[in-house]
Amino acid sequence: MKTAHGCFLFAALLAPAASADPWFREAAKDRGLDGVQAKTVALADLDGDGAWDLCLDRQRFYLNRHGTFEERKDTGIEFPEVLIVPLKDGAADTANGKTQPFVPAYLYFADLNNDGATDAVWGVHSNWETFDGRGWTTVKECDPGVRSRVYLNDGKGRFRRAAESEFSLPASYGPAMALAICDVDNDGSLDLYEGREYRQYGVLYGCGPDRLWKGDGKGGFTDITRKAGLWMEAEPGKAGSARPSYGVTHADWNNDGRMDLFEMAYGRQWNLLWKNRGDGTFEEVGLKTTFAGDAITHGRYPPGVNRQPEQPFRSNGNTFDFAVGDFDNDGDLDGFLGEIAHAWAGEASDPPCLLVNEGEAAGWAFRRIPVQEALPKREFRDAQNFQYADLHVSWADFDNDGWLDLLLGAGDYPDGQFLRLYRGTGKGTFEEVTGVAGFDWEGCGGLSIGDIDRDGDLDILAGRSFMRLSQEHRDRYMGGLKTNDVGLFLNEEGGRNGNHWLNVRLVGRSANRSGIGARITVVAGGLSMIREIRCGSGLGNHQDPPEAHFGLGKATRVDSITVRWPDGTLTVQEFKGVAADRFVTIVQGEKTLKAEKAK
Repeated sequence: MKTAHGCFLFAALLAPAASADPWFREAAKDRGLDGVQAKTVALADLDGDGAWDLCLDRQRFYLNRHGTFEERKDTGIEFPEVLIVPLKDGAADTANGKTQPFVPAYLYFADLNNDGATDAVWGVHSNWETFDGRGWTTVKECDPGVRSRVYLNDGKGRFRRAAESEFSLPASYGPAMALAICDVDNDGSLDLYEGREYRQYGVLYGCGPDRLWKGDGKGGFTDITRKAGLWMEAEPGKAGSARPSYGVTHADWNNDGRMDLFEMAYGRQWNLLWKNRGDGTFEEVGLKTTFAGDAITHGRYPPGVNRQPEQPFRSNGNTFDFAVGDFDNDGDLDGFLGEIAHAWAGEASDPPCLLVNEGEAAGWAFRRIPVQEALPKREFRDAQNFQYADLHVSWADFDNDGWLDLLLGAGDYPDGQFLRLYRGTGKGTFEEVTGVAGFDWEGCGGLSIGDIDRDGDLDILAGRSFMRLSQEHRDRYMGGLKTNDVGLFLNEEGGRNGNHWLNVRLVGRSANRSGIGARITVVAGGLSMIREIRCGSGLGNHQDPPEAHFGLGKATRVDSITVRWPDGTLTVQEFKGVAADRFVTIVQGEKTLKAEKAK
């Protein structure tokens, strides 16, 4: 949004805690998920039937059987029984070793070999290194011998290990935390951008540098981090230092048709924005664009906090997620940074922040608007000692009015961290509608958004985390919850307010099969809206399924749909005069599209 579009104002919707007709209906019990527990969640089509299935806690799978979910245990994705020996004071704590199934640090889904089936990338976090005062060494007893891997899908939900590539070699390990899957060179094969964190949490600032893996289109990957210019050095505190990556994502932030890469850094360190030059290399522009953090880097704490000021490189955010979307419908991608910020840290820590893309004239820099100004005031249980803890953030048009809404999934602290929904008004402001949405979801562990029941509006799959939420706390504030049962919130508002919609899926030919990285522009009802197909965003295995949803407001017809494909020539297709309220499939190169009504 450019300055001429106006300033941002506070806008609060005075709504009761619950509505007689809430926007969402909690339907987990009705859909076969009664008593099913999960912290992290993801939607993906695992068996090729076009319906969104569930992956819970990176290890359990539920197939969508006409709206009811059934667990499937014979997927072929392995969780080997291994001896897990923890590190303690730099040595193996063999007395507390335990044999148990190995659960990956992340499990992301995409069609890696372009055969139309959803494959899986299974990532390992190396927590078997220690610092002995001179350098990092491996504690062999703590290494379970398991490494990252790729699983290929037969199209019916049965997976097999892909042939070993550099990605899965024993020496390729690192403290992996998150993944973004996209085609960085537009060659039609998906690549992997892997975020890595501290080599050992709390031990110096040493981090495993992020890695960029080039895909061969068959499920194999080669490390091109150095060749692409993304390699970061071990010594902390410099612009070129590796930092603890708690999330990564991809987007075409500068409208040139190439996927740029975003790293969200923990430890109040600078975030990274890697500009794709288009020649196989990247330029880091986080500081130039303000994505790295705000301009307050003095590191001083508020009066009464007995801590020394932080160095500038330790004076920005604890960033967990970055939601990318054109919330103001001006043709470029904005964003929202999910952060943990403690009240006691004051200006020494960045709060959650709305990033407004100022466009080409400003060098594609972001204007930063802190959460205190961008959103209505948030209430906490302790007004003096609180934290923002927006671990999971997403843009989506839940009410189908043509303007993106903002969903914040907060958790990990006992001071009132909830799933919150803010409706985009179309005037650069947001109004909180959590009450009318019908949420009462404290301790959000993960989010995934998609049209689960295929009725033309977006639903929410939510995980629950009891981090720092004791049973005493849950008895007092959460109705005595004993288990972190998963939440399935089916959208009712989008189908009853009279607004229209369009849902788009892509099938690439010269581009990757799922169209990941494609930009879709829909013009309808006087609005021009853009979406990008994205895979991977933030911590907690955060990913949404590969489809684009557009609210159309009162428009009953779409003026045009334009797809810019992520192939070598950025092929463009345009379709005009499409009826609203349709599920649309566009195949690259075909002159007609397939459109179906909701069933």
